[in-house]
Amino acid sequence: MASDDGGVGRPSPATVRPDAGAVGGGHPSQAVVREARLRPEFADKYVGIQSGVWFSAAGLAERLITRLLREGVSDEELPQRVLDPTHFEFRGGEGAPSRSNSPR
Repeated sequence: MASDDGGVGRPSPATVRPDAGAVGGGHPSQAVVREARLRPEFADKYVGIQSGVWFSAAGLAERLITRLLREGVSDEELPQRVLDPTHFEFRGGEGAPSRSNSPR
């Protein structure tokens, strides 16, 4: 299931599950923590991350960065935004007026 197009879809011993970082089901406008969820159409690029489930964006990014580093990607080669806004939806966070227009 590895992706040849630069995705981070290689299997990892640490599978991300909803109970391991998913954010509670409060109303989106009440979310203080920046959240991200994988779009179903990109699930094959992120093995072990359940699509359609809201996770802490910081925690999810940390897991993806760790996975990339374990795969041998150097610090200089890491993408500036590990959570690609075309692959993930976003909500919450302080000063985040919309789902994906945050400068983070």
